[in-house]
Amino acid sequence: KVRKVIFKPNNMMSKEEKLRIVGQLIGRSKSITSSDIYDMMLSINDSDRRITIKRLSIHLNCSTRTIHRNMCTELKREKELLNQQL
Repeated sequence: KVRKVIFKPNNMMSKEEKLRIVGQLIGRSKSITSSDIYDMMLSINDSDRRITIKRLSIHLNCSTRTIHRNMCTELKREKELLNQQL
């Protein structure tokens, strides 16, 4: 998506101030990290429920694609091990 922030021509802000505002508005929001995924996996496992990608995405309030993107092979192995213990 192309996003633009337009300032009024007579705005007296410096270039740096404008760039700071644009960065805050357009910059990436908080991303889900592998440590967030691991913590949620442990939490789901503690409640004696099977760990699934869908369940992780619901609890972390993100898409399943985000979970797939941020889940490394170590986390996938750990997910399998935790599910086998149930």
